[in-house]
Amino acid sequence: MKFIIIAAVVFIGIIILAIRFGGKNRRFPWFEFYSRGRKEGFSFKEIGFLRKISVQNRLKKPQSIFWSTRQLDRCLRPAIQKINADEDMSAAYKISMTSKLLELRKKAEFNLPKYQKRIRDTNALLPRQKLVVRDKTYGTFVSFVIENNRRYLVISQPQGQKAAQNLNWTGRKIDVYFWRQDDAGYEFDTKVQEQIVHEEYPLLYLHHSTKLARKQKRDSVRIEAAIRARFYPVVKRNVEGTVKAGFASKGHVARIVDLSETGCAMIAGRGMKKNDRIKLDFFLTDDKRIVLLGIIVNMSKTGDERVERYHIMFVKIGPQSKNNILLYVYNIFGERKEDDSEKRKKIKAAPAKKEA
Repeated sequence: MKFIIIAAVVFIGIIILAIRFGGKNRRFPWFEFYSRGRKEGFSFKEIGFLRKISVQNRLKKPQSIFWSTRQLDRCLRPAIQKINADEDMSAAYKISMTSKLLELRKKAEFNLPKYQKRIRDTNALLPRQKLVVRDKTYGTFVSFVIENNRRYLVISQPQGQKAAQNLNWTGRKIDVYFWRQDDAGYEFDTKVQEQIVHEEYPLLYLHHSTKLARKQKRDSVRIEAAIRARFYPVVKRNVEGTVKAGFASKGHVARIVDLSETGCAMIAGRGMKKNDRIKLDFFLTDDKRIVLLGIIVNMSKTGDERVERYHIMFVKIGPQSKNNILLYVYNIFGERKEDDSEKRKKIKAAPAKKEA
């Protein structure tokens, strides 16, 4: 008897869904749309909202709003505009709904083929790939791929340790790490086959490796940027005999050169160290100010000895600020102009037109 009642409730629910989603457009795939929406974590009310957006944008395959970057980019702008204009929604719910839509966009992005392709051996490395070379005795160095052929991998002589400038690398076992753009970090062990020191640019010849360990898969989309910012380091003050941490009253000028919702890289004057915490303050647009707390996770040199490149992980950021950064990253409202490199990528990726 209990089973019959449950079955009846489910059946009535399906009828209600058919009426709610069907309306005049009986061909709308309401069941598939609802199932996918629930799978992605949306409520019944939110799925109804997405259904209206799909219909208004005349999507041939409405379910694609849940996985297609192309369809999402087409629908997100009017959807978010409609959310922000709804006076019946609370501010917190607007932020939550926008976050869900942007999380959907992020998921669709990382399902693209370019993020799924991994490499299996060092034969796939391209010239100018940056490498971090680790020697168990002398520490960490930086190098670059110069040439890659069937027999060996040619890299520039590792730099970064003054005490090892005249080190004989031939025969040494080393650990090599590199980050592959739009993919992940990789690590492999190898042996230096030969060292060439008499050339203008000293080189190392490495044995190829078929054992690449894939690490630190990217979890956020990062874009190049040129955003003016101010940062305030965390400082310790003695207040009535008690040491308390606070932000410096005077900010320092910086320039953010790449950005994601989880972190950024900025160019600023030297003086900070790894693990230092800072308050970062910048504007994405005239009316979108971002203030957050970050921690310096790494540093690298620039062409100017007076400044360094600081790699920062965000440790405290408000949901509205995170949404604004994601809207900026995906350029949903056209807030950032595409630079020439982005335009070239799109032209290159576009299918060639057939000749008549």
